[in-house]
Amino acid sequence: MRTLPPSAAPKALTTALLALFLTAACGQPEDPTATASTGPAEPAASEPGVASAPAGQPGAGDPKDNTYLSRIDTSTLTARLDCLRKVRGVLLIGHRGGPTRDYPENAIETLERTFKAGTHAGEIDIAQTKDGKLVLMHDDELDRTSTGTGLVSDHTWAEISKLKLETYSKPTNFHPPLLSDALAWAVKNGAILELDKKKSAPWQPIIAEVRAAKAENNVFLITYSDDQAAEVHKLAPDLVITASVDSPGQLDHLLSLGVNAQHLIAWTGTDAPDPALWNALAARNIESAFGTLGPRNSSLDGKYWEDQDGSEYDKLVSDGLPILVTDLTDKVSRQLSAAISKSAACGF
Repeated sequence: MRTLPPSAAPKALTTALLALFLTAACGQPEDPTATASTGPAEPAASEPGVASAPAGQPGAGDPKDNTYLSRIDTSTLTARLDCLRKVRGVLLIGHRGGPTRDYPENAIETLERTFKAGTHAGEIDIAQTKDGKLVLMHDDELDRTSTGTGLVSDHTWAEISKLKLETYSKPTNFHPPLLSDALAWAVKNGAILELDKKKSAPWQPIIAEVRAAKAENNVFLITYSDDQAAEVHKLAPDLVITASVDSPGQLDHLLSLGVNAQHLIAWTGTDAPDPALWNALAARNIESAFGTLGPRNSSLDGKYWEDQDGSEYDKLVSDGLPILVTDLTDKVSRQLSAAISKSAACGF
C-alpha cells in the first residue's frame, strides 16, 4: 500500500470507514460496478509538462514551450493514437460502457454518463436480431441483462426495442439500442467505441454501419485470433483493429498475414502487466492495450482497490501503457486524471 502523508491519513481513514459502513448497510453482494461513483471526475490540476512532448522532443518538460503541441496531428484516429503514445497519456475504456447499479451495460445512457464522468471510450457488444438489425447486447440470450427471454437471434428488433435493460440489482427505464444509434452518439461527442462482435453478428454489416455513420475515426474493432485479425483487416484496411499480441514474434506473424501495424492495437491481456512488451511494441510504433477488468473476485480492478489505494494504475501508465480497459471507470479516471489530461492534447 502507498504510504500517505500525515495530512492525508485522516481523510483516507474516514473514506475507508464510510465505504465499510455503506457496504454493511446495503447488505448487497460485492459488485465491482457498485463501487464506481456516479459523480463527474474531478479535473486534473495544471502541472508542468502535462500534455507536453516526451523527453528529447521539442516542447518536452517546459510548459512555456508549446511548439510540439502545435504540431500534433489529430486528423485521423491512427495519428491520435501515435500522439497518445508519444505524450505518455492514457485512453481509458469502460468495459461494456461502464455500467453501475443505476446504469445498465450496453446502453447509450450509460455511455453518456461514463463519458461525462471522464472516461471517453467505451467497449460495447454487438449482436444481430432475427431480422438482421445490429443491437447492443453481450449475451446470446436476453435473460441476464433485459426483461426479455430467449435468444437475441430469435427475436425481431421490434420485439427487442420494447424491452427494458436491467442492472445487477434492478430493472431500468433504458432500452437496448441499435449499433447505428451508438455510432451516431460517438461521432457527435467525439467518443471512441471498441466494438466486440458476438457470434450472431457478421463483420460486413458492422463495417457498413461504421461507414454509414462516418465513424471510421471513432471505433476499434476487436479480433480474437491472428486469422480473424487478417480477415477484418482485408475487409476494412483503414479501420483500427485490436489483436492479441503476447510477444514481438506474434506481432511479426500478424504483419506477415497482411495486418497493417499503423492500424493495429496490441491487446496484451488481463493477467499480468508486461512493461517490457509494451515498450518493445512502442519502439515499433504500436500502442498496447491491457485490461484490469474481469470476474469481481479475481480481477486486477478488485485487487488494486482492496486497500482503497489505486496507485497501481499510475504504475501501469508510467510503465508505458497507453490504453487501459476497466470495469471501474469513475474511480480509475480520477486516479489517472493527470495522464488523461495529457491525452486531451491528442483529441481524446
